[in-house]
Amino acid sequence: MVHFMVGPSYRVEEPNVTTLATPSEALSRIDEWYNTEKLFFPRDSIKAIYQQLQRPLKKGDEIFVKGLDGVNIAFLVRTGDSYCYDGEEYTIGEPFIRYISYESLKATMESSLELQHLAYCNLQIQHYVTSHHQGPGEPMANIVLKSLSEVEHLFSTCLRVWEVSEVWAQIKTAVSSANTASIIGKIIGLACGTMSYPDDIPYYSYNSVFQHALLVATRRFLQERFNCEIACAVQDPAYTDIDKSVLRSYGIKVLEDPEGFLEIDEASLVFSCAPNLPVKQIVLDMTRPALLIWDTVHDEDGKLDGYLEADPDSSRVIQIMSRSYETGEFPQNEHFGDMAIYVRREVDSKG
Repeated sequence: MVHFMVGPSYRVEEPNVTTLATPSEALSRIDEWYNTEKLFFPRDSIKAIYQQLQRPLKKGDEIFVKGLDGVNIAFLVRTGDSYCYDGEEYTIGEPFIRYISYESLKATMESSLELQHLAYCNLQIQHYVTSHHQGPGEPMANIVLKSLSEVEHLFSTCLRVWEVSEVWAQIKTAVSSANTASIIGKIIGLACGTMSYPDDIPYYSYNSVFQHALLVATRRFLQERFNCEIACAVQDPAYTDIDKSVLRSYGIKVLEDPEGFLEIDEASLVFSCAPNLPVKQIVLDMTRPALLIWDTVHDEDGKLDGYLEADPDSSRVIQIMSRSYETGEFPQNEHFGDMAIYVRREVDSKG
């Protein structure tokens, strides 16, 4: 089993700072910053964290993250540590970036005083944690993944099915008629999931397979339509070595987090379906891609059945999408859910 944890952290205070903001003060400032279009996911900030993660980190090192208030937070690297809890032994793995939406940042402040020093830190460092049976140290029973040959066969079969489907025919028409289609130079897929999960986990791998099939088919179609070379890359920490092998065999570059986000520019087509992180808020803080295929943006409160969504439609997301994009229909399909195709209006692009 894989879990996640935030390691110890502290504010790297200026000499004249002696107290932290109260929760009400912090909430007020977060709202003020968001409503005045302060970037919550600046490209430079994410790139700075990534550069630190690329170093040969060891236990005891620190990773520095600049908060929304400009104050650095130091996160302690705990890779290699282990601890016991409730009869299980846990080993702490590599650090990674946790992206916290505007809504989740506020919810955390409203429900916890223990993390008050992280009130303005929506980019945090977490660690992968693997649990084992305590005692002999044997790993817990893991999910038995599909083999390489099984995933290769599944993907090639689903790709053939997809390319002759009516759903793809409709999407192809919508994409080809987009005024920005001819400028697309790269396709970036975000959080598309693993294709290797066994069939006893209903729909999971099949959804992922068809979503990656869409990426391959879209690239082939655009290259043929405009007689040009188009790069295609994906980012998802869930990818197994088998996933990576299959994807690379179709010319898809597999990127580590956050390389996929950093690759996106105004000549990109971005695809994401039901991600487990705030993709919309991250992408739209960075740039205005030429074409977006992702979950339909709704003018709602960012909650699903009373719980915060992982990729909520914040007021800023709603405003940007309304102002900068034309909305096109994405055909209903069991492997994609409620999605739409968004084409950028050329009068409003952001590099």
